[in-house]
Amino acid sequence: MELLKNRKFAVLITVVVVILATLLGVRGSLNHLARGAEVMFYEGVFLKDEGYTQPAINPQLLNCAQAALDYAMVMENHPELSGETKALLSARREFIDAKSIREKRSANAGMQQAFAALSEKAGGIELTQKEIDAMAVHTSTFRGAQIAIQNSSYNQQAQSFMDGASILAHLLRPFLFIKPPQTF
Repeated sequence: MELLKNRKFAVLITVVVVILATLLGVRGSLNHLARGAEVMFYEGVFLKDEGYTQPAINPQLLNCAQAALDYAMVMENHPELSGETKALLSARREFIDAKSIREKRSANAGMQQAFAALSEKAGGIELTQKEIDAMAVHTSTFRGAQIAIQNSSYNQQAQSFMDGASILAHLLRPFLFIKPPQTF
């Protein structure tokens, strides 16, 4: 108990507590900023200058996955397209199984390649007018969603998640092991 009455020890304990509280507080705040940025992937990015919320990337990816499924179902009746159709369905399944933003980005790239390969090969065979019309609709949906994804401000927001953080937060970040938001 004599140790607690020692003024130097009390000051030391106070300094240690203040430092730990500051580190924990800054860490919590930065983690909150990072997770808040990732929420924009699912809910959209509010653009202050334009005054509206830009569509989120995840729903656009779901549109792509649905267009890929619909397109594959239309083309599955052609045996000469079976390899490409299976590849597109497999790429779509990989996307559906993806959990993280990075996994979704990778799966989307595979889905784009498989969609393009099926489209290219389907363009070289004889299709009914109904199939041609369906191909046009599904291709338009898929490409439109991909354009919306490319035009999204999400990556910019994710990379600049610390723009509003204090100088102290910027200085302490390397020591706090903050996981930055995942980019797409």
